[in-house]
Amino acid sequence: MSVSAYEVLGGTRFLLWGFPEPTQTFIHREMLEMARRGLPVRLVAVRRRAVDPGPELSPLLHRTLWLGHPVLTATRGSARGLRSGWRFRRAIDRMLALPHRSPWHRLRGLAMVSLAADIAPRLEQEGTRYLHAHFGAYQAELAMALAWLLEIPFGVTFHAVDIWSDANALGSKIAAASVALTCTENNARHLRQEAGPHANRVHLVRHGLDLTRLPAVAPLPPAERPRWLAVGRLVKKKGFVHLIDAVELLRRRGKKVQVTILGDGPERAALERRTRTLGLQGQVDLPGHAPSRPVWDELRRSRGLVAPSVRAADGNVDGIPNVILEAMAMARPVVASELSGIPEVVLPGETGLLVRPGDASGLADALEELSSADERAAPMGRAGRDLVFAEYDVRKNTARQIELLANAAL
Repeated sequence: MSVSAYEVLGGTRFLLWGFPEPTQTFIHREMLEMARRGLPVRLVAVRRRAVDPGPELSPLLHRTLWLGHPVLTATRGSARGLRSGWRFRRAIDRMLALPHRSPWHRLRGLAMVSLAADIAPRLEQEGTRYLHAHFGAYQAELAMALAWLLEIPFGVTFHAVDIWSDANALGSKIAAASVALTCTENNARHLRQEAGPHANRVHLVRHGLDLTRLPAVAPLPPAERPRWLAVGRLVKKKGFVHLIDAVELLRRRGKKVQVTILGDGPERAALERRTRTLGLQGQVDLPGHAPSRPVWDELRRSRGLVAPSVRAADGNVDGIPNVILEAMAMARPVVASELSGIPEVVLPGETGLLVRPGDASGLADALEELSSADERAAPMGRAGRDLVFAEYDVRKNTARQIELLANAAL
């Protein structure tokens, strides 16, 4: 890449709502890789999350422009915008003109213009030349408003909840953006349909793992009372209740498996209650959240990973859960739902087994098959590791992302 492109990206701000978010390690990895390549990664964030960022992310905290409380910032921005003249009024008109899904979305868009009016002078003073939002919901609306006020280009990386649940004015956002990135073929197909004549702005750039940091691969543990791992926020779209039901079905068949569900969230009480009701306290463990290193340790002790995702009532759905890639990189087979982008990596009979979303019986069948047959499970693990090393290297994929962002920013 030319020096001028790096200079342009030096004038870039990445826009997040909260930072650092424990569930957004895939974004953090890309930013750290950009920093490793010498890019001065700078952020705009509304809220600083009360979590330990660790030694690697800590420097990014000092290069983050914090908006503060959104209501106070929006109020201050409205007053500033009304004094500033035509650019603010034009941004209001453009936001109102978007085909918002509901009056609430339209009101949210107006709030993002007010937030933008407060922060725009600081970004203009520092020489910001390009904005890139992670997530295409209110984050993209804030980036759009800032871009209109500053008369600079912006781009968006779309993930999952913004596409399938929020789904507000997706085509218009892509049309206004210089570039739109997303991480799965399933997402990219949908966004290109939404974009219509602007479909060529949508690019597939997969997330990745830092493959240099992976621990050594351990052999599959013995098949006697096999242990399986599930990881994720305890929310309905993760489908963990169906995994608990699958463990009960296996017990009725005389097959005992041990399942650990790592994570925390609003469904914890319901999942614990289901476990107690079925008398599975000795077979289903819910120990809470764990950072990446303990996840890898748990994977080494497990036969494989279970990702029983379902589509939530509001349309929200996983893309490719990051932990699936981690399990595959650790040479573990994956049992997962045939849903969204998951079949792009869980190839039936090659890297794992797929079941219908919400199908506890199908989960039980798959777990039973891979719990006892090393001649099936071990080759799947090796094939999964090969796939991750070929397509999900964060260094290679971030290089592609930098190239696209530089072209958008120039």
